[in-house]
Amino acid sequence: MIKIFLVEDEIIIREAIHKMIPWESYGFEFAGEAKDGEMALPAIRSIRPDVLITDIKMPFMDGLTLSRLVLKELPDTKIVIVSGYDEFEYARQAISLGVEQYLLKPVSKSAFIEVLEKIREKYEKEVEQKDYMEKFRKDIREYEKNTRRDFFEMLVSGKTGLTGIYEKAEQLQIDILAECYNLVLFSVASGEKQKEIVDVYTPELGNLLTNVDMCIREDEHYLLFRNQMFSYAVLVKALKSEITQRTENCVELLTQMFEQEKNGMEWFICHASPVDRLSLLPSCYKEAMKTFALRYLGYSHVISCEQPNRQKHTNVDLRTIDTDVVNPDMIRNFLCQALPEEVESFVSNYFHLIGDDVSKSQLFCQYILLNVYFSVISFIEGLGIDKTRFQEKIPDIQVENPGSPEQMRKNFTKILSCAIEMRDESTRGKYQSMIRTAVRFMEENYADESLNLNKVACAVNVSANHFSALFLQEMKQTFIEYLTGLRMRKAKELLRCTDMRSGEIALEVGYKDAHYFSFLFKKTQGCTPSAYRSRSRQSEKTVGN
Repeated sequence: MIKIFLVEDEIIIREAIHKMIPWESYGFEFAGEAKDGEMALPAIRSIRPDVLITDIKMPFMDGLTLSRLVLKELPDTKIVIVSGYDEFEYARQAISLGVEQYLLKPVSKSAFIEVLEKIREKYEKEVEQKDYMEKFRKDIREYEKNTRRDFFEMLVSGKTGLTGIYEKAEQLQIDILAECYNLVLFSVASGEKQKEIVDVYTPELGNLLTNVDMCIREDEHYLLFRNQMFSYAVLVKALKSEITQRTENCVELLTQMFEQEKNGMEWFICHASPVDRLSLLPSCYKEAMKTFALRYLGYSHVISCEQPNRQKHTNVDLRTIDTDVVNPDMIRNFLCQALPEEVESFVSNYFHLIGDDVSKSQLFCQYILLNVYFSVISFIEGLGIDKTRFQEKIPDIQVENPGSPEQMRKNFTKILSCAIEMRDESTRGKYQSMIRTAVRFMEENYADESLNLNKVACAVNVSANHFSALFLQEMKQTFIEYLTGLRMRKAKELLRCTDMRSGEIALEVGYKDAHYFSFLFKKTQGCTPSAYRSRSRQSEKTVGN
């Protein structure tokens, strides 16, 4: 029902209008009335009517002043002025305010109903357009996530000045202003994740990440971004006196959500130290990432950068860890998932794990380097790569002679970096093959309205988040952009080559709602389906002549 509120100082006219119209029969609810603008305003703020009917000349607050105040607070309200004054100045002011109708008393029942029906049609059309726009925004949310990923890169890379950051934040409608900032990094995946280079699809993981997204969005102090292909970042923004507590609350929220999962999820959370300038976020991020690299060394759950030697859940002091934990699985876990820029942090944490004093032993250094070397060779061969190709990339490294601890760290870093480079070269072809399979699947199933990112990711057996990142990387556009473009191309083909109606074409290309299809077609193609068909056929006639 469309809510109506009536403001009229003459009680006889007010009652006449109230009783004259069978409101419910025409889709309206008579929500309230008042005898002047001053009394009406509090009620209007509470009821929030869709339509306001008001007189102009009233004591205490006139109708034009009331209309101005209502439209300022409730800009979507439709206003109908009913006045006994046939003066141009009143009408001019009413028009300038955006009033829907200016009716002169006395108003007949038929004239009033005609106005109300026009208002109802306009209101319903606007509501429909809002619904379609909301659906469209939901559909392109994946695009927004990737746009936000680019913005996060601007925040933490230190390559963009503050002016550029503020302009981008305004463009994306992100409130970035605060007294203090901090970063919480987390990764979560199925238990098998670290054993594979490609993150496999699981519905449980998809649901968990969706719930995390919804919870983070509910708090104005948190902004969620994709950090890397397998990890995420929450930007915490708050007053200086609250930043520590807000950070702890975020960690606690994530911890509770992850601990509730009973499907063997692997997860890790860490945070940096707060900074009081937006320009200091790059250093905050660097600090957080250094701690974040500990997840490759067999640690899970929560680690604070302020106490890197202590794990919250197990109270493990890294300095006391036995060197037996330095095993090939650690290296393999790292090589499966790490990015090139994480190598230095991993090596630093690795040596901190085994202990600086132990690493000074020449014999132990030789053992470490040999252990790493053979772990990498095993990993490379597992990818189907000849080990001689890897050996050719590191001809200057003598694993049997590690040299000084510092030299050994450099060699360690180079070995891992080369292995990751070769991994990326190898997987690039596999990723391209995966995307080709996904595109074929989309070509065959675009008419299925339920086709979405999760379905296609499941078809190629990778997680939705991993697939989304890979699709953008390989196709240079997001999944939803490609799917919408595919459907629009098919729709244009049907508009040009058949006499099918718009509603039939909508069903044919995956849209049950013909109106939404028309809305989306106009939004993406710049004209309605009928206008496109007319223009195409006119063009064909011109060519034929």
